[in-house]
Amino acid sequence: MVNNNAKVLHSTAKWKVSKDVKGVLTSWGSGSAQFVNMNGIRYSVLQMTPERFIATNRQKKGHLVGSSVPETDMYIIAHIKPKAKGWEHLAYPAISRAAAMMIKGSKSQFIETEVDASIDSDLAEVKNRLGPSSIDPYLKAEVEGFLDWIKNPQGLNTYLLQSLQENDPYRISKLAEIYNELYRLFYT
Repeated sequence: MVNNNAKVLHSTAKWKVSKDVKGVLTSWGSGSAQFVNMNGIRYSVLQMTPERFIATNRQKKGHLVGSSVPETDMYIIAHIKPKAKGWEHLAYPAISRAAAMMIKGSKSQFIETEVDASIDSDLAEVKNRLGPSSIDPYLKAEVEGFLDWIKNPQGLNTYLLQSLQENDPYRISKLAEIYNELYRLFYT
């Protein structure tokens, strides 16, 4: 837990972040960093918005996930273990919920991110068809996060360019499979 002046408000004894947190916050605030360093480990940035920060280490040394605490000058930054299953889908919603619950008097169990009007109307239409209790809030947050990542010029675009530059045939073939599946879903 840090504030916007990079003062560490709370940290675990095992994770010494005070010397690197200012650089991470500066990079996060720029909205355009491609990597950050924390505890001597370089993390490639996957997502970076004012509310969200997600980065991973390509040498399997873990992941960084951050969320701003709404209506405050504080941020939560968490290190996710390298072998955490489903971290890319579960970590940010959990960190975001924790950040929302830190607001004084909050009874929040889940923080909803803002999305554009077209996404809101699409979600409302789906909700009307399925009934009000059918949409899982975790799934909704994951879809919204994915759409934000796709729209963010530092998100999907950077990931695709990095994959091509690294010339990783496995990742490129998996991306091609995903593209073909999305094309089949939306255009056939």
